[in-house]
Amino acid sequence: MPIPDPTPVANGVGKPGEFLVWFPVNETISIVALTVGILIFIIAYFAGGKENFSKIIASTVISILIAMLAMPLFIKLGQFFGILNSREGEIFILVLLMFFIAGLSAHIYEIITVSAREARPD
Repeated sequence: MPIPDPTPVANGVGKPGEFLVWFPVNETISIVALTVGILIFIIAYFAGGKENFSKIIASTVISILIAMLAMPLFIKLGQFFGILNSREGEIFILVLLMFFIAGLSAHIYEIITVSAREARPD
């Protein structure tokens, strides 16, 4: 009895980018965007982030946790409208999730800082 060739099975598993798609971006633009993002973290740290570091971390972690738990609904939304069958549809859902996380993080941080200010007497 011949042994089946495992090559076709092995080639289809674990290809990079098989499940996550994004529009093509020049690598130089990606490097500049990453550098600007890191610089913003550094500048914000010295502009007051040092004093509010725990609040920033808390709002980021909470927003990521909420987004992770809500992501199945974003996927179901994309499946309901049939847009997950295309590359552009997947990108749209991912951008929608990014807006959700960014807005959520900013609003959680605002709730934490405002409630902290109200708790402290002047």
